Amino acid sequence: MSRQTKYMDGKDFTLHWWEASGHICFYNARGEVSRLPIRQLQEKAVKVVCQHPSGIRLMPLAREVHNQHLEAPFASIPPVLRSLGRITHTNVISRPERGLFVPIRMGELQAAGPAAREEEFLLPLATFLEGDVEELTAAVPMGSQGLGGPWELPDIVGVYRRCAGDSISWTPEILAVEVRGTTKDLLSAYGQATAHQLFATKTYLALPHTLSFNDKRELVARCQLHGLGLILFGPSPRDEYTVLVPARRCPPAPDEALRFSERLRAQDEEKFRTLFG
Repeated sequence: MSRQTKYMDGKDFTLHWWEASGHICFYNARGEVSRLPIRQLQEKAVKVVCQHPSGIRLMPLAREVHNQHLEAPFASIPPVLRSLGRITHTNVISRPERGLFVPIRMGELQAAGPAAREEEFLLPLATFLEGDVEELTAAVPMGSQGLGGPWELPDIVGVYRRCAGDSISWTPEILAVEVRGTTKDLLSAYGQATAHQLFATKTYLALPHTLSFNDKRELVARCQLHGLGLILFGPSPRDEYTVLVPARRCPPAPDEALRFSERLRAQDEEKFRTLFG
């Protein structure tokens, strides 16, 4: 039995590791002690995090770092990464929640211009709802257009109505989407989305993938309770969109739906015709 691969009691000692003087130390396949600088591992982890603008979890991050140092025991990698964003490299990595590593530049982009970024998502999201989810006959992005009054127009308005060739007819259903390009002020976003339920049969709230675990859990519970749909997107308009909670069909107030359609027609005749024909 080779001493390079086994303890005297038969256990594989190549899995054993320890920290010493800023290094992780372990036995290699030849039974010799190898050392890897912890700082080097952390710097490689920072590069990996920066390649994931929406963030990456601890274990996937550790696996990517370990793939560059397969000689080291995998168990030695996660412990040396846990200080990232809290003790070391706090200027480039943030820790919005436990186990999640997010490059700070993502937060800076959101803070620099959430309104401009929001606009970029509207058309791709409208296309996603119309084509992939198939909950709409037509959808138009409204953006920052408002109808006056305390409640603004949804960022995306869609309609599900009868098309040529359908064997039956039904009352057109309005779908409203409230889009936010940042995870700040979630209570306001949620309140605005629920206000759209006055006139919309289905309502969605669309937020970035960088939503923290606690906020996501809270929003999922509230959306399920009140029939709101929840969509996560980003970090760029070309990335995938995920329907986290499907919207529930909730009958709107008929007078509010009629008043909304009339205000929309007065605001933008062309978009009204696109939606209602």
